Amino acid sequence: MVSIVCDETIRSGSPRIEGTRITVLDIKQRVIDSGEDPFAVATEYDIEVAAVFEALAYFYDNAEAMRERETARAERRRQRERESAQLRDELEEQRVTEPQ
Repeated sequence: MVSIVCDETIRSGSPRIEGTRITVLDIKQRVIDSGEDPFAVATEYDIEVAAVFEALAYFYDNAEAMRERETARAERRRQRERESAQLRDELEEQRVTEPQ
């Protein structure tokens, strides 16, 4: 039997397939968003196909909470990108203004 579990110390507490670091959103993004074959995803992750379908069922059973988690994850990614761009700009400015 495949279980979906949460542990704050693993993958920021995101629901995941027990015994793995594969989250429900990892599966959702590959199968639903990217249209990949569930059997191929299971093979690539070296998990049972039942685990893929259990993750998808969990996503649909908890759709609102999962979408909120997905939105928060996307915002964290955008924030890291902004911080990275700012750091690149600062480093470039330092490089340009330093005497050769």
